[in-house]
Amino acid sequence: MARVSGERLLAVLRAPEFWRCYVYDYDAVDVDAEGERLAGQAGDTVVLDLPAQETWRLRLEMSVDLGMYDLYLGTTDPRRRDQKYELGDWDQVCWHPWCLRWEEVEAVVRRMREDPAAQPVPPELARLLLARFVGHGPGEADLLAARRHVVADEFARLGMFTGAEAERMAERILITAREDDYAWRRCPEHGWVFGGADTAYSLRNHEHDFPFAEFAEFRGLLGLANLG
Repeated sequence: MARVSGERLLAVLRAPEFWRCYVYDYDAVDVDAEGERLAGQAGDTVVLDLPAQETWRLRLEMSVDLGMYDLYLGTTDPRRRDQKYELGDWDQVCWHPWCLRWEEVEAVVRRMREDPAAQPVPPELARLLLARFVGHGPGEADLLAARRHVVADEFARLGMFTGAEAERMAERILITAREDDYAWRRCPEHGWVFGGADTAYSLRNHEHDFPFAEFAEFRGLLGLANLG
């Protein structure tokens, strides 16, 4: 795996073609060809720790040429048996993406802004990358619309998309679950869980081996409440 940093990585992440690949926008680009070209610039697999230099961090592994984006909870604590725990993933065949709440993404962005020089990418780009993993149930239409507005504004501010195209890309970054019963629920044992009768599209529920205890520590690091 390549830990690419600096101008080469930023050039890729600021390219509109990267974001079209990130959301599988086949109507706008040849995702496979563009993915191979971008991987030639950024590396076969790019690893981003967000926020960097923390005991707990989100670890995003991106293989743009393969259209595979995996999110983990990583730790530098040597006492932990596992150094990373699977949270969610996007690919073009099978996906389990929805594992984050919007408040968690915003808390990561705030923490990155406290020490921006130590981060592999600017906090604003981290928000766009992580927003893809935020779950929304069908009953959150107003929240979804407001958050899409934030994403569209960020795309415009960074100069990647503007106007209707920024709004269209925001709609592809933040999408709802297909099932009508998907929702966030507060669980006395695990905190926030996401899913419905069919839990296939999220690992953050009782049907999967989600690292609830470890993720609670991560939320604590970010200053977010867990239970109660």
